[in-house]
Amino acid sequence: MNRRRERRWQSSQDRARVAAELIEEAESLTETAAIASPVDVARDKLPPPLRVEAMPPAEAPRAKFDQDTPPPPPPAVADPAPPSPAPAPIAPVADDPLYISAREASERGDLDRAAASYRDLLAREPGHVKARNNLALILDARGDRDGALAELDRALETDPNNAGLLVNRAAVLGAKGSYAAAQRDLLRVIRDDSHNVEALFNLGVVFTRRGLWHDAIAQLRQAVETDPSRAAAWYYLGDALNHVDDLTGALAAFERAVELQPTNAKALYGIGKVLDRLNRPDEATVMYRRSREVAGR
Repeated sequence: MNRRRERRWQSSQDRARVAAELIEEAESLTETAAIASPVDVARDKLPPPLRVEAMPPAEAPRAKFDQDTPPPPPPAVADPAPPSPAPAPIAPVADDPLYISAREASERGDLDRAAASYRDLLAREPGHVKARNNLALILDARGDRDGALAELDRALETDPNNAGLLVNRAAVLGAKGSYAAAQRDLLRVIRDDSHNVEALFNLGVVFTRRGLWHDAIAQLRQAVETDPSRAAAWYYLGDALNHVDDLTGALAAFERAVELQPTNAKALYGIGKVLDRLNRPDEATVMYRRSREVAGR
């Protein structure tokens, strides 16, 4: 055995550092730090949020693609009265040929054709909320977040209390780093539906981005109580609990995330960090090794 290499693992800090370097090599996360456009400034005039590690794109929360939502609830009494609305548009026919064509193109992975079909449909029926939502998701997947926000803003003009649209817009805003604006959209959803797991999860993640760990824990606990099968929610709950030094709770949350998603390298690495903090270095080393293996390194 190479004794010089073995010394590299003599302390918990060294084990964590080496494991972290290996994990970072296996991931391609980037921090979003674009200059705010005039539209962003108008949307969110609050001070900029704390800079923190970006969320993995694979776990970025979204409402379901083309999800059906219940009729919007009435606005809360505390809200200012909205301007007099124009006559409500006639609901588009569900089996519109252009809509079907766009959906089929999306399922084939032909996003260019899908986007073109959605645009053709919207040129004819600007109030087709599902088509505009789906076009926004395509634009977001391509990295055009400003374009996605523009489409979601227009969809919300037609259906201002649509929970799916609000959650989708919050997710795009969060990806842009506009956490305060994302938080406002999510609180609107939760105000009307306190058990909306998408909104609870998103809001918990937004609070972690802002370093508001106790607020994040409250939302993420509600999310896992509502949907115990959501591995990402358990991971973020474990991360937040670790930050407030609830090591027993953090370990249990990370372990639950791994039970639900055995290939979650970040949750395995989280277990290793907590075990190191609990002075269980041998077990921590095993977790770091498993994390590296499932990450492909």
